[in-house]
This record gives sequence, structure tokens and C-alpha cells, in this order.
Amino acid sequence: MARNKTIFKEDILEAAEQFLIEKSAKELTARALSKYMNISTQPLYAEFQNMNALRTELFDRIYDKLENELFLTQTHEDPIINLSLNYINFACKNPKLFSTIYLEKNGSTNMSINDFSYNLFRRIIKDSPVYSKLTEAQVHMLLTGTWVFSTGFANLIASGNIKSTESEIISFLKATIHDVLKVDIIK
Repeated sequence: MARNKTIFKEDILEAAEQFLIEKSAKELTARALSKYMNISTQPLYAEFQNMNALRTELFDRIYDKLENELFLTQTHEDPIINLSLNYINFACKNPKLFSTIYLEKNGSTNMSINDFSYNLFRRIIKDSPVYSKLTEAQVHMLLTGTWVFSTGFANLIASGNIKSTESEIISFLKATIHDVLKVDIIK
């Protein structure tokens, strides 16, 4: 008589995400995850062809959550400031996962965090009357400038090196956006 399946793909992905939060992506192996879940490796390989397939789905799932649950939360009317504030808040509330996603070289083989971030940034500004007419070079400069600012700010706040109010962060972001848009782009 065949056994009933008790471990499903969703269970594995949830456990793998929690594993990343508690441990690290470098430690995410079939053996380590199965030990973490207190199961054999067989259910992992029954659901995923290999660990690369599991990692791909895991990071795609994380990117989807970031986009739909965290980064698109409306906190400010300016879409870039909104995205930056959500990014900083995510880094401060989830420093281990933030580090795994943004500071380590991990992720999906289908989409890197750089591709994910650029595509999300592009989507959020496409309907903005302020940003929709920017050239690709300006969009790239704006993404880079605000990403560098937001990552630096997030790391400083999360590590306790600075304490800033949201209105101070917004003022800095506005200045960053303004300064980036003033830069002449060398062709």
C-alpha cells in the first residue's frame, strides 16, 4: 500500500523561506533543509527536481511577496519615495532576509535581484506624470541613486548607527531624486 503524501511543495517552500530567515542561503542544502524540517530528503526531491529548482521557486516566491505585500504598500504619493521607504522598512524589520536577498549573491536563476528591482522600479514609475517621460539612462541613474541611498540608509538604521524620522528620510530622498535628475548623462 502506498503512503499518503504528507509534505507538499508549499510546506517545503515555507520551511525554506523560514530557513533563510533563521540561517542563510549558503547553508540551504537538501540535507540541511530536511534536517530543519525533520524529514528525509525524499519529499524534497519528490517536489523539486533538484536544489536549484527549489531555490528558483523559493526566490521567485520571495520576489513575489516583496512586490505584492511589501514594496507596493502605499506610504507616500511619490512612487519612488514610496518604494524606497518600503525597502528601508523591510531591511529594518527583516535584516537577515534583507541581507540574504540584497547583499549576498543568491537568488533565482530566472531573475536576479537586480533584474527584479529594475523591473519593479520601471513598473512603478511608468504611470507617474513626473517620471514617465524619463529616458532609459535617466531611469537607470535614478534607480541606482535611490537604491544606493536606500541601501545605505537601511543598513545604518538597522545597525543602530543612525536614528531618523520618516520625514527626515523623505527629505533626503527628495534631495537625492532632485540631484540625480540634475546630473548630465554622458552619451
